[in-house]
Amino acid sequence: MSRYATLLLLLKHMGFINGRVQFQKLIFLLEKNYHIKTEYDFIPFKFGPYCQVVQQDIQHLIDYGYIEHEEVEKTGSEVLHRYQITEYGEQYLLENDFGEIYDQVIQDLCYDFKNYSLRQLIEYVYDNYPEFTTHSQIKEEYFNLKPKQEDFTSADKLLESKPIITPSFVKWLDEEIKETTKKLEVSDVPIEEKADELLIDDLVIEMLDIAYEDVATKAQEISTKIMLESYGESGDINNKIYFILEILETLLSTLQEKDIIGIYTEFSNTKTNIQMLDELIALHRTSLKSDLVRLLFEFIEDVGFFLDSIDSIISL
Repeated sequence: MSRYATLLLLLKHMGFINGRVQFQKLIFLLEKNYHIKTEYDFIPFKFGPYCQVVQQDIQHLIDYGYIEHEEVEKTGSEVLHRYQITEYGEQYLLENDFGEIYDQVIQDLCYDFKNYSLRQLIEYVYDNYPEFTTHSQIKEEYFNLKPKQEDFTSADKLLESKPIITPSFVKWLDEEIKETTKKLEVSDVPIEEKADELLIDDLVIEMLDIAYEDVATKAQEISTKIMLESYGESGDINNKIYFILEILETLLSTLQEKDIIGIYTEFSNTKTNIQMLDELIALHRTSLKSDLVRLLFEFIEDVGFFLDSIDSIISL
């Protein structure tokens, strides 16, 4: 796979990357953790593993119009370099077949590290690859030796099996909910018989709370992107997303209180507003960038799995 495709696929699945250090570390981990031959040679440098060719290739893709580069001023004189794929970059990927396996591995990397802060990412690299910290100027601040993790699926293993799409956290939660409700034998009880004694384990409520936070985090990411891109005409999308979050929060309360009527009401209300959000996306789609549209549909999908999880508990 070409070096350019590697960088573009990484941006496609990450949505955006904040900073040169994050970009460098993710490419480094793609080769070290997932055994993808990136054709980049990393050396120990002042912030850990570094490859000058990565920066040169990024600049070339910016010049070609495949990557959008923005400099964001932070506190003091510090500048944050923000990167995201453009429509031309996505078209380049569509016109060239780089193999499903490579797309799958890079997607796997992004799912594993997308929610890492820069500090967490640096600490992970320093802990697992100490040989690349010998010239680091920040070694004392970040280096804390831990056992090397071996729980990443390499490209070699994926090539031996049929690639599958990595499940989201909410999909995993859905399976956990089903397993828990099976143990409680809730799904086999007709709703008329359990209206006054709905069996809901505290663990189920706790998992749903965690899932809600996951959905809320996605909503915040979308909101931030909308504000950064100044989508004035899509402010109604933001409003609808936060309204859906409020309904989900109420739904959790009614579930905890075992209020069957309230659960029915908020469950139906959520579905209605998800449909309205889908219509708003269709209305504004031509003015929205593809990565934002992808995030919006991921949000809708996660809310859908959230509702399916509740459905499996109370057999709506």
